[in-house]
Order: sequence, then C-alpha cells, then structure tokens
Amino acid sequence: MTDHAAPDPLPADPRRDLLLDGIPRSARIVEVGASFRPLAAKRDGWHTCVVDHDTRAGLIAKYAAATVVPEAIEEVDVLWQEGPLHEAFPPESIGTFDVLVASHVLEHMPDLIAFLDSSRRLVKDDGCLVFALPDKRWCFDFFRPVSLAGDVLLAHSERRTRHSPATLYNEVAYAVTLHGRPGWAAGEPAADVAFAHRLGLARQLFDNAMADTVYRDAHAWQFTPASFELLILDLALAGECDWHVDWMRPATAVEFLGRLRPGVKSCADLEQVQQRRLSLLHEIARESIAHWESLLRTSAPGAHEANRPAA
Repeated sequence: MTDHAAPDPLPADPRRDLLLDGIPRSARIVEVGASFRPLAAKRDGWHTCVVDHDTRAGLIAKYAAATVVPEAIEEVDVLWQEGPLHEAFPPESIGTFDVLVASHVLEHMPDLIAFLDSSRRLVKDDGCLVFALPDKRWCFDFFRPVSLAGDVLLAHSERRTRHSPATLYNEVAYAVTLHGRPGWAAGEPAADVAFAHRLGLARQLFDNAMADTVYRDAHAWQFTPASFELLILDLALAGECDWHVDWMRPATAVEFLGRLRPGVKSCADLEQVQQRRLSLLHEIARESIAHWESLLRTSAPGAHEANRPAA
C-alpha cells in the first residue's frame, strides 16, 4: 500500500481558515477574480481553478504601478471576459466543483442573478459558494443605500453586461474615504469622512457611459449582512436563485464573510417566511443605527489610528 503524506500545514490565516473551514485542499475549487490576493492559492497546495478577466502576464502588467508582489498572482486557468461564467468552462466540468470562491466579487456583477446561476451550475449539489462582501457601513459605499431584490431583478431582465450610467455616477459622486482610507474598522467614528473624487467626475463618467459601450468597473450592489440574507431569500422566493445562506460572520473591518449552499429553504409556511423577512428588515434597521451613529460620533485624538485595520 502506498503512503500518501499529508500536505504541509499552512501558516495560520484567520480569514482564510474561517472561509475555508472544513474544506480540504484536495477539494475542487473555482476561485473567481483572485487577482493578487488568492484565498485558495495553488502554491499552497489547493486544488484550485483560477478564473480571471486576463492572463497572469496581463494582471502583472495591470498592477505594475501598485505595491503588489507579482509572485502572488497565479496562473489563470480560465479566461472569462464575456458571456455567462459557466460557459467559459468545458462542458464536462459543469457540476464537478466542490467550492466556488468569490471574495469581493459579487458586488461587481452587473447581472448578479446570472452570476449566482452560473455558480450553481458549476458546483455539485453538496457544494458551496464561499464569499466575502464589503459591508457598506464601513467602506467607501457608506452613503449609498442597500440593494433590494427589485433592482437586481431588473438588471437580470435587462441582461446587463456592463454597469448602468446611473451606477457609475452614484459610485463616484457619493464615494467617501475616512482619513484617506477606502475601508475602515467596524464602528469606527466616521465624522471625518471626505469625498473620494473631484466634483464633476461623476457627470463625466455618466456622459461617457451614455455615449459608448466600454466596460467600467464599479460596485453595482451594496450590502450589510442582513440585507444580503434578505436579498438571497427574496431572489429564491422569486424563483431566480437556487441558493440559501448557510452562515455569515461580520469581520472587524470593511467586510463580512459567509457561505451559500445550494437549494432553496422550504417556503411552504408563508407566514413563517414573512416573519423571517420582517425580522431581517428589523435587523437592517439595527445595522443602520450603528452605521449612522458612527457618523455622528466624534473621534478622540488618534482614535482612528488605533482602530486602523491591519493591512
């Protein structure tokens, strides 16, 4: 009998260890848009299929002016530049993956429902979608409202492949930073937020988007933990999403983490479903209180330095 040595243990990484808890490195993983910060890096022994919009060489060139270690950018296995995600894969690989990783990806999708549908097609019935999402309360989306199902359904009905001029305008016109940072610690006093972009740039992008079809990236959707769970539930009730929230956890800064599982939770008891939806709306209200209280709270001298999230 041949002995198969266990892979070398990985250095502790609380974020990765939470998101990939219970997932062996031998699992078949799709990681979308890992760029220079892969969660399940192939160099660490993960059995990962890397999906991105450009080749590794192209990504290295893209980030040449940034403080990025080129070695962190992995070989891209599947190029995805247009069309549904699952159609970028060989037909025989559909439904063969254990995990799809989408770290700070979902909020960028012009047609979120199409992405969720493709993700469901790629993973097995007992697979999962691992996600990290920016919490709009603690990042540059601070002043933008949470996204609701009707807007996501409209984007899907229009089969959007690029962001609307309104989305581009709103991202730039209302984006803020806190002491120069695009994201900050949960609950950190935000009285000193400042606009991130010069006046007039938003209208310029709006006009350009009306006149051409060039893709410009943006946050199409804004979430808090409760609003995202409500969105997934409402999309499932509308027959447009074959996922449910398995678990979610807030992070100490910028984002929240979680996992979706295939299948829609039983909707037989409509009163119970409505109670859950109402409960989530109440939780969104509580999240909003913490959000706006951070705006009204004044920082003590140097307090924002103490609360600065780790790089």
